[in-house]
Amino acid sequence: MTRSIDRALLMVGAVVLIIGSFMTWISVDLGFTSFSATGTENIEGKLTVGAGVAILLVAAAMLTGRVPARAAGFAALAAAVFGALVLLLEYLDVRERIAESDPDVATAVVGGGVWTAAIGSALALAGAIWYLASRRA
Repeated sequence: MTRSIDRALLMVGAVVLIIGSFMTWISVDLGFTSFSATGTENIEGKLTVGAGVAILLVAAAMLTGRVPARAAGFAALAAAVFGALVLLLEYLDVRERIAESDPDVATAVVGGGVWTAAIGSALALAGAIWYLASRRA
């Protein structure tokens, strides 16, 4: 049972990462109108979807047992780190846009999709690290 928790973390993390990519990443209120953008409206969101799909595929391959354990673990780790880095860079970009906006004209906030995707990425990272650590012992 304990051996499958790492793969469950990978799969749940990947699904949460993908879901967060389709959610709102930034919301802007101009007073008379407002708009929001989802992650997949730009390349960063598409990259995080790709990272999530890659993590899912690796986790599925791990379940078959037909792939070398360490290679699969490092592939999952690489995809999770990639997703986390894309999210970090996007978060910093959104925060910069918010800081540059005139608060008298518009208010902008980081959307929940960024945070949801970050939680998914963190879960996938934890699963990949756990998977690799359990195979070292």
